[in-house]
Amino acid sequence: MKTVMKNILLGSVAGLAMVGTAAAADLPVKAKAAEYVKICSTYGAGFYYIPGTDTCLKVGGFVQADYYYQDYDYLNNADFQSSYFRTRGTIRLDARTQTEYGTLRSFIDLRATYGDGLGNVYGDGGDSTAITLDKGYIQFAGFTFGKVQSFFDYYADNNVWGFDSVALTADTNVTAAAYTADFGGGFTATISIEDDSSRSNGDSIGEIAQPDIPALIGNINYEGEWGGFQIAGAIRQLDDSYYDPFGISTNDSVGWAVLGGVKFNLPTLGEGDTLYIEGTYGSGAVGYTGINGGFSTVSGQLAQDLYYNPVNNTLESGDAWTIAAELTHFFTPQVFGVLYGNYGQNSVPDTAYTYLGYSDFSLWTLGGSLNWSPVKNLLFVAQYTYAQTSYDNPVYNDYGSLIDSSDNQQVILSVRRTF
Repeated sequence: MKTVMKNILLGSVAGLAMVGTAAAADLPVKAKAAEYVKICSTYGAGFYYIPGTDTCLKVGGFVQADYYYQDYDYLNNADFQSSYFRTRGTIRLDARTQTEYGTLRSFIDLRATYGDGLGNVYGDGGDSTAITLDKGYIQFAGFTFGKVQSFFDYYADNNVWGFDSVALTADTNVTAAAYTADFGGGFTATISIEDDSSRSNGDSIGEIAQPDIPALIGNINYEGEWGGFQIAGAIRQLDDSYYDPFGISTNDSVGWAVLGGVKFNLPTLGEGDTLYIEGTYGSGAVGYTGINGGFSTVSGQLAQDLYYNPVNNTLESGDAWTIAAELTHFFTPQVFGVLYGNYGQNSVPDTAYTYLGYSDFSLWTLGGSLNWSPVKNLLFVAQYTYAQTSYDNPVYNDYGSLIDSSDNQQVILSVRRTF
């Protein structure tokens, strides 16, 4: 009997051992420790290593809501909305990798905007949503490829607020291929070829065909403790091939523009205070001057790159220049004010007025804003702008009435949360 019981017990233990072995075989293999995201301090705050790579990524963006009030003395009230709204959400991705040639960087700024009459500064046309690539570029070994702020621009309306605000001077994003040389001591120089189609202002008898070659841009830039400066130039093709069947040619085959700008840091007035002063001149390249950046000029009188001369059947270059300034002053670390303005003149060939009704004109803009940041990365803005255009000879407005001046005013109330 004892022998029987012993055999039963031994069999039971063996069975349990076999079951335990089988159960252990069915258990999943223990997972590896989670690969935690690591901080990347090489490029400053906010960068993290993408797991499993040596690439550092920074994710950011902002949400902004704008509320507009505007008035145009040269338009009937029915032709524009006195008030309208805009909302925008932006995602920014900045990826950087260290290589034997230096930093390899790619940057994306993708924006979605919702509001009234998008693409129409009069704020009329119904609600819609627009998705735009504000910037998207690659930088490597001094080269830049993609959509960037034009290398011609300097001040670029630094603290003029709003999606539909005035442009005081050169401020345009373009697709470019550029090389920047760093000479040390704050000095750099850039040579860039750019698609400047967004800066084309056409001609007085219809939009000319796009140039066969991109614009050539060059600049010299300096940044130091006291501030900085930039000198820039642009050369672009004036293509008249569109008019070949009509026997129309251009007197000038090349348009050009120059820029000079300076920035002063003014810590004696307040920490973070700055003053920008910038001047631009363009011939056959008025889009580089900001002369059409305001809303005070009658649409039919906007500056053109070329004007038709019916006397000799040619296209003649238009000339324009602007000078702009902006002062930013911090009353406290949380409250700052901005004062800005510009003055410019547009000159047309004599035949453009005699036969086409164009006139030389001058314009000026003056505006300012009060800005409050109660907590980090939250900003409230109240901004007012007034602009006026004066014509050397009376011109017709959109309703067939002769006028010698036109003006526009705008109020923007805005809030932005940056992250």
